[in-house]
Amino acid sequence: MVAVTAEYISIGCNKITQAAAWGLDGTVAYAADSLVAIYHPLDKSSEGVLVTLPGHKNRVNCHEQNQTNVAIVSGSADGTAKIWKRDPSGKWINSCTLTGHSAGIDTIACVRAASIDDSHGDLIATGSGDGTIKIWRRKEEDEHKDGYECLQTIDCGVKYPTALALSYLPGTSIPILAAGNTDRKISIYIYQPISDAFNKSLALPGHDNWIRSLQFATYTEDSESPSSKASNHTLRRGDLILASGSQDKYIRLWKVTPEESSGQQPSKGPEATGDADGGVLTKDMLEALEESVKTGESMQLSTKAHLFEVFDKDQSKKRYTIMFEALLMGHDDWVYSVCWQAPTVVKDANGQERFHQPMRILSASSDKSMMIWQPDPESGVWINEVRVGEIGGNTLGFYGGLFSRDGRHIIAHGSNGSFHLWHNISTDEDLNHWVPEVSISGHFGAVEDLVWDPQNLFVVSASLDQTCRVFAPWNRDMDGQKTATWHEMGRSQIHGYDMQCVAFIDKWRYVSGADEKVMRVFDAPRTFIESLAALTGHEELESQAESRPVGANLPALGLSNKAVFEGDASTLTGEDGDEGTMQSYAHPSATPASLLQTLEHPPFEEHLMQHTLWPEVEKLYGHGYEIRCVRGTHDGRLVASSCKASTPEHAVIRLFDTKTWNELETQLSGHSLTVTKLEFSHDDKYLLSVSRDRLWSIYERVESEQGVTYALRSQAKAHARIIWDCSWSHDDTLFATSSRDKTIKIWTKAEGSSDWTCVSTIKCTEAITAIDFAPRLINDKYVLVAGLENGEIQLLESQKAAVDQWQVVSTLDAQLCHVGVVNAVAWKSDNASTLQFASAGNDHAVRIFNVDFS
Repeated sequence: MVAVTAEYISIGCNKITQAAAWGLDGTVAYAADSLVAIYHPLDKSSEGVLVTLPGHKNRVNCHEQNQTNVAIVSGSADGTAKIWKRDPSGKWINSCTLTGHSAGIDTIACVRAASIDDSHGDLIATGSGDGTIKIWRRKEEDEHKDGYECLQTIDCGVKYPTALALSYLPGTSIPILAAGNTDRKISIYIYQPISDAFNKSLALPGHDNWIRSLQFATYTEDSESPSSKASNHTLRRGDLILASGSQDKYIRLWKVTPEESSGQQPSKGPEATGDADGGVLTKDMLEALEESVKTGESMQLSTKAHLFEVFDKDQSKKRYTIMFEALLMGHDDWVYSVCWQAPTVVKDANGQERFHQPMRILSASSDKSMMIWQPDPESGVWINEVRVGEIGGNTLGFYGGLFSRDGRHIIAHGSNGSFHLWHNISTDEDLNHWVPEVSISGHFGAVEDLVWDPQNLFVVSASLDQTCRVFAPWNRDMDGQKTATWHEMGRSQIHGYDMQCVAFIDKWRYVSGADEKVMRVFDAPRTFIESLAALTGHEELESQAESRPVGANLPALGLSNKAVFEGDASTLTGEDGDEGTMQSYAHPSATPASLLQTLEHPPFEEHLMQHTLWPEVEKLYGHGYEIRCVRGTHDGRLVASSCKASTPEHAVIRLFDTKTWNELETQLSGHSLTVTKLEFSHDDKYLLSVSRDRLWSIYERVESEQGVTYALRSQAKAHARIIWDCSWSHDDTLFATSSRDKTIKIWTKAEGSSDWTCVSTIKCTEAITAIDFAPRLINDKYVLVAGLENGEIQLLESQKAAVDQWQVVSTLDAQLCHVGVVNAVAWKSDNASTLQFASAGNDHAVRIFNVDFS
């Protein structure tokens, strides 16, 4: 019996607005390529991503979680929206798929209200790039399946919806839909019972750029409270408030109220702008208006009360007004999201439970900050009481911000695919002391390669997001129990080219290749080794950190990480007086204080970006095209590499001496097209290469007075299509090749012969893009892990005495596997009773699995 469990899943959040939603049960669902990732930010052990839910065929664009029961709605560029819920066993399942849009879904809304009428099912609105908004009704049929019905399709014409919000009109169960469009107006649709459809009632002007976020909340402040009596603001209990965030850098609040309590007569003129009902035009608004005149920008501060009517089935008529309530200014760039703190249930003075909506808004912007806004209890003027975010770095700010249910945690997702978590540790609810906490991060591009370090302490991955990242376990004691969770511990390389491959040379040094002709060699800095020793519990590593640079800096216009030593501190801080004369491109990306810091917990995103680089120590030249593969000998003496090639001249394997970093005179020829993968045998006697020309080649080590090189000894046309990967068994008696022709072939050499023959052909359902032999025999069996083109991962085994017979012993659960191509798999080479292997895929994920064969 083989048991496979996920030890760690690292996958970045898509770089889009509305990519994440925080449910009332503490679950954050976020868009991760074409997957829905499930994450619990407040988990005490910081376990990270629990599962990834496959199903969408293209990038996931938006998420929402309903308020009545735990269900996630995801919208995708494939034109569908999927509803996810837990089955009785607790596993997330796709209960139904909403189809009908002819373009990608960009925004989703579920009903947010004080009391939700779900007797007729959940209302869901989806907005698409096809210029339509669809209204859906979802109804639970059983524990596994939901039914759905498309109630209405609203044609927006050429004004595409960018944000949606759903709620009920004050004091009723009549739905109201707000839609932000590319025409910079907020369209208000009211459900008319008499026609059983949503009708467009208003188009609210005001914003000067696209509207990126909308959200409703119900005002619940008790009008009998002393603070309410003293306040000057116009909100009354039961009013519906709409918050809108726009690319014009402003947040606007709109009030929906029954006409009789609006406090203002609806204006008939199109440009009415008075300061009705207690001075809505605040000092900040007037200053903003004055500034907009100076800069030539337009700003509308109209407080006109817009009137609309609702006709019931019995012909009765209700009248409501919607008017501009407040303008929130403070961000310096586009506002991507606005989020109300989740409503709670509180007890009043009589001990009765009632619905309470905290008047707090969280906004996230591309100016690298999040703000919490709250009205002053006396004046009602909205002020930003908290501002958190990033300083420095090359990020593009935050795409979304979310409140936890109790409002004491906030989380944001940013331009690098990572999450940023803050916690208000103040014991006084009226005070704010926000501190960052450990969250998750991951690649936001396809992960092309990964490798374990020679000591099996950490994994290094290379991605098309132009970074190499280091993942390692955080071992510590929690409540008397040993706890280990994996985290990103370093971002050793931040490059200007898409990364393609990575290979270790020795314990602390690796070489990487990218879409350039140069390979680069990196050496671990002192602070990384000391932090790794502290976080993993391997204190003996600290002795290996001596005489190393403390870190590295990346010049603003450079690609090479420059080593920083302790003696360089005065230069970096300007103590020698030279900083003022430094050109902008020469300024460092990190500070000496941060480079000298030994971490006590996994680094935050800001630290990862600026302070965990590894110094670049060498460049290796020679190839004429982009690097495709690189591997090092196990003794650390040589590096072998290949590049993209369409002629035999460039389809050569180049060898580099790691002592001199010079290329050997001998170039290994034998292929006519790109060499896709290289693997040295464990004793370094052989070098195996596979290619797009469908051949494998074996080169044998040759030692002479001139040094070490390799010479071609055997070659065969192994497959009918391109060969993607190859792997040696732990004892070097077998090697395997995998191909697009959907087969894995096992090769062995007859005793006394120099020829390698195929002893087994394993047929699979999809092309096999990555394979790796286990580091030892398991129950006297060879074990091979295979990653397929569709993301599936399989474990195969064969008796040592019958290597011509192989069988699949385990196929991993779809919620643990990749979607799309698996680019690399690699076993951890240690003697632990439970084996581990890591995988990397086109879905942006790095995954680590535990395998138990007992």
